[in-house]
Amino acid sequence: MKINKKILFFYGLINVCFASEVGLDDLVNGIAQNNQILKSYNYQALAKEKELESQKRSFFPTIDVGGTYVYNNRYNAFTPEESKNIYGVASLDLYDGGKKSALLKSKTFDYKASLYEKDAFSKNTILDIIQRYFLIQKLQSNLVVLQMKSNELQYQIKRATSFVKAGLMTQDDVDKFQASSDENDYNIENTMLAIDEQKEQIQTQTGIEFNYFRESSLVEPDTNIQIDDDEQTKILDAKAKSIKEIGNSVGSAYIPQIKIQDTYYKYFYDDDTIASSSGFLVNDKNVLTLSATWRIFDAGQISKQKEAYTLQSLALQEQKLNSIKTQKSSFELAKKRLKTTLAQIKSATSAVKSAESTYEIVTQKYEAGLADNVAYLDALNAKSSAMSRYKTALYDYEIAKSLFYYYAGKNPKEFIR
Repeated sequence: MKINKKILFFYGLINVCFASEVGLDDLVNGIAQNNQILKSYNYQALAKEKELESQKRSFFPTIDVGGTYVYNNRYNAFTPEESKNIYGVASLDLYDGGKKSALLKSKTFDYKASLYEKDAFSKNTILDIIQRYFLIQKLQSNLVVLQMKSNELQYQIKRATSFVKAGLMTQDDVDKFQASSDENDYNIENTMLAIDEQKEQIQTQTGIEFNYFRESSLVEPDTNIQIDDDEQTKILDAKAKSIKEIGNSVGSAYIPQIKIQDTYYKYFYDDDTIASSSGFLVNDKNVLTLSATWRIFDAGQISKQKEAYTLQSLALQEQKLNSIKTQKSSFELAKKRLKTTLAQIKSATSAVKSAESTYEIVTQKYEAGLADNVAYLDALNAKSSAMSRYKTALYDYEIAKSLFYYYAGKNPKEFIR
């Protein structure tokens, strides 16, 4: 059958090992190496780090050099027709009211926020890959179940066809089996498409091509694990503190600013000007300046601006508190999901045993002519459905574990085995 060959070729049916076999740990490691969006976050973090380094250097003295050329159409012994000068200026802020220190703190928090944003994207992507990985595992397990059902139906179609020729069954019996087989074939194709869709998503995010997976799972969780703040909470906290420090830097304008500046000038004059050698014009000079400024009135402009930054900081702090509450709520639900999924596994295990037992009995009766094809198909569908639910429950439990670790503020990557 064509579908059978496609399944065997595409999935290798679990026991054959190819070079493209990957485990969950391989996929997760591929995110750091190949995900372009994560690389973008890396560059953003590096940019914030450079801004921080730049702000650190604002405490050092600055040295500037320059030059001027002057031409006068009205000149005399004191004002030469042409003059040139070069100068060098060394400046140092002796005290700025804490402005640079506040900006340094702000840049530090900005840098931390960029690292948290990178980590948040990484963890979200890892969680997404884990969920897609186990979703594919579920789909592949269902595919095997569908294939087993297909084999059973093909056998019954051949058997019923031979009975029709012998006059022991009607064509209606064959048609029912064929309709069920066609529906099953559609389900196989649809499942394979769903697998391909998930596979493409994983390959896009990890940059890793593969045919199928090695079995992976997550460590059994300790429900008493200590919860850590997630990255979203950390981001909001860092941004709130950064904005608060910007407000402090603005408020420094109300504190005296003291600056010292030393400037050296070297002059050059027109050679034809008598004054250039008469002593009236200097050839060089050094100017030392100590200045102090103090904003004593601006109609409240600076104070209002600082208040605006304070309010922005408070707004982010409120978002942070909400983030903490949301995480705790999600964590409690994640713990309940673990319990529910374990119950689901137990229920599915019992359902498989019951369905297999019923299927064996109905099959024996059907082949003995004591049950019709409707009863047989119902038993076959119940068996296939029970097996699918069991496999689904197993992989749902792995997904539940990943969500538990995620909402506990942990990186699910650390719990892959």
